[in-house]
Amino acid sequence: MTGTSAISQVADVVQDMVPSTFEERGTTIPFTTPELAYSRLRRGARGSLEVLVNGFSGGRCTYVFPWASIPQVVRLTLHDKALHAEISYSDATTPDKIRLAAYRVARTGLGGPELIDMASRSIEQEATEKLASSFFLMLKVIEATGVNTDRATLALININSPEGKAMVRQAFRRLGDVIGTTPEVCHQRITELGDVIQPIGFEIEGQRGRLRQLLHRLNQFRDEVVRGESGGTARTLADVAQLTLRIGNGIIADIDRDIAAIVRYVTDWDTRLPATRQSMERLSWLLDGWTYVCDLWEDSNSDRSVPKRQRINEIMRIIPVVPRSEANSGVRTETGDPQRRQTRIVQQNEDWRTGQIDHEMAARLGRLNARTPS
Repeated sequence: MTGTSAISQVADVVQDMVPSTFEERGTTIPFTTPELAYSRLRRGARGSLEVLVNGFSGGRCTYVFPWASIPQVVRLTLHDKALHAEISYSDATTPDKIRLAAYRVARTGLGGPELIDMASRSIEQEATEKLASSFFLMLKVIEATGVNTDRATLALININSPEGKAMVRQAFRRLGDVIGTTPEVCHQRITELGDVIQPIGFEIEGQRGRLRQLLHRLNQFRDEVVRGESGGTARTLADVAQLTLRIGNGIIADIDRDIAAIVRYVTDWDTRLPATRQSMERLSWLLDGWTYVCDLWEDSNSDRSVPKRQRINEIMRIIPVVPRSEANSGVRTETGDPQRRQTRIVQQNEDWRTGQIDHEMAARLGRLNARTPS
């Protein structure tokens, strides 16, 4: 079968699976059970939780199961039984809540020492990033209020030293005078903002947060796919990545621009902080699932036993398609309409040539998924 006819087969047998919203797409659940690898959780029309599983039992459709029935439908690992219970208890239906639920379960040890180590390192890293975000925001306040405008000096300042603490106090006093509040309130706002933007951090080497780093990885992934592969499948994959990058980079650029004017930001606190929270939530939804894609791609660079073309076909099974509401929200698309081409997606764990479930692939996806619960 030629490459052209193979792509045509995909287009012929796969229906339009592009969701209307992020909520309809659902959020990825880090199950370790292969049959449920990369399944998604969402809230159904009647308010109950449901799971979307592609290619279940060799089928070509997306199967929707009641969340409560999953332990009866599939034989879950101990880790996944605990994760199912934790998600049910915490009613976690967003990427951030799912991530935290996965951390809590991973630290129980039911998924093995690798998951314990991963969760502990991730939690520690996020705490460090929150402190770093607050630090860089304080430097912005020091500069913006005129306490010290020498960026070379600011780059070397230790805000925990007596001199640094004096600068911070003076900066917050000046900021408080400008916006009509106390230095303590100013400090509280900067700390809160640091917590909110922690997942993106700053565009400084070593200070990029988790989501900003993921956009960098996604950019590299897109470039490598374009350079190394040709044909309809690779082009579709690159186009979906490009559309995601365009939206994600736009969200971060808006946040960075707002924070650059830190005095105005703190002055308009009641309107700007909720807007930033909303943007951060939108970015989290947008990038949900791309960590797994980048991991699969990077895994193929070290594991030469799996050809790149086969890896691309695996990725097409789990690619996080951009919802119509996002693709049509003022973002220009490339010629050829990637939002339409991204619908040509092979079902999870399905051999796109035969339409049959690939059990070896399912197991490989499950093992990789266990290493990436966030």
